[in-house]
Amino acid sequence: MPQIVQSFCQLPISLIVNLANGFILAAVLWNAMPTPILLTWSGLLIAVTGARFLTLRAFRNASPSSESDHAYWTKYFLAGTCAAGVVWGLSGILLFHPSSFPHQVVLAFVLGGMVAGAVPLLSSVRHAYWCFAIPIVVPISIRLMWVGDRIHLVMGLMMVIFGLTMLATSIQVQRLFRDAEKLRRELYSAIEVERALEYLVRLDSLTGIPNRRLFEEELSKEWARAKRNHAPFSLIMADIDHFKEYNDHYGHPAGDLCLVEVAQAMHHALSRPGDVVARIGGEEFAFLLPQTDLSGAIAVAEQIRERILALNFPHEASPVASHVTLSFGVSSSELASVSSPADLIRTSDIALYEAKRCGRNQIVAAQKTASVLGA
Repeated sequence: MPQIVQSFCQLPISLIVNLANGFILAAVLWNAMPTPILLTWSGLLIAVTGARFLTLRAFRNASPSSESDHAYWTKYFLAGTCAAGVVWGLSGILLFHPSSFPHQVVLAFVLGGMVAGAVPLLSSVRHAYWCFAIPIVVPISIRLMWVGDRIHLVMGLMMVIFGLTMLATSIQVQRLFRDAEKLRRELYSAIEVERALEYLVRLDSLTGIPNRRLFEEELSKEWARAKRNHAPFSLIMADIDHFKEYNDHYGHPAGDLCLVEVAQAMHHALSRPGDVVARIGGEEFAFLLPQTDLSGAIAVAEQIRERILALNFPHEASPVASHVTLSFGVSSSELASVSSPADLIRTSDIALYEAKRCGRNQIVAAQKTASVLGA
């Protein structure tokens, strides 16, 4: 989470503390200080707090995400912080009782508490804590030392030392925030790289479609889902007809190009997000079709077969046709002979073998021994 976003998330706590401490201070000084001065200062505090609340609401409505947006809202955050610091700094002058030492101590104590409490809330944004703390510490320190006696001089000096200590602490806290943000970004980057690598190892390097590893993972996952939901699940095995002859005739670079074109055509032929096509061997491909029965899988296979024929990829070495063709074997979880993922693969392989035996360029379903759809 960007630091400015984190600071705005913590802003409600700061606003509540500002108002609560302001009301407590006004109540303590109510009979000791002139009422118009107390009301004026309280009004300023309420006005500044209200403006910061409106800024917070606008920030939430805007939902900034870019770096430029964060820089823009950082300026508003700093302006509100400075305004709050000035208002509290004015209390060190306007609400400083000229003769009552206990009231002076209470005022100094409240201001010191505000300065200390702001360290974790404001240190994450650069300059925010300084904008808040310095306008508070300087007036009360000068006012204490202005009295002139030794006790007030010591109190004023202690306030200066306390303020400097808090500023140094804020720098350390800011460094911690910065290091934590850096670590978060490095961790996020490492996770993204790991995800990218995990994705890449599941893709076929030549064709760009899923490989056998992803096929096996998806097969197990979709099989379990189908059984859990009592839904059909089908598998299509496909093989490029006489691909060895294609390589021998045109050469391996042309064979690789053929594989890429066929694989991409298969990939684009699938219209549903859950359907998967994977290259599981040299020229062998497999299709996972969740929530698809046997007849639906046969229809999908025919669409793919026609899509490959439409490529009109020449194959002069094929005894089947003058262009590249495919044979298909189709099986489904509906079949009585299919009780596991291994059975699904076995029956679709048998169907594919039958399609090749019967002349290729056709689709055979596992439940039959004859061609279901011919060329």
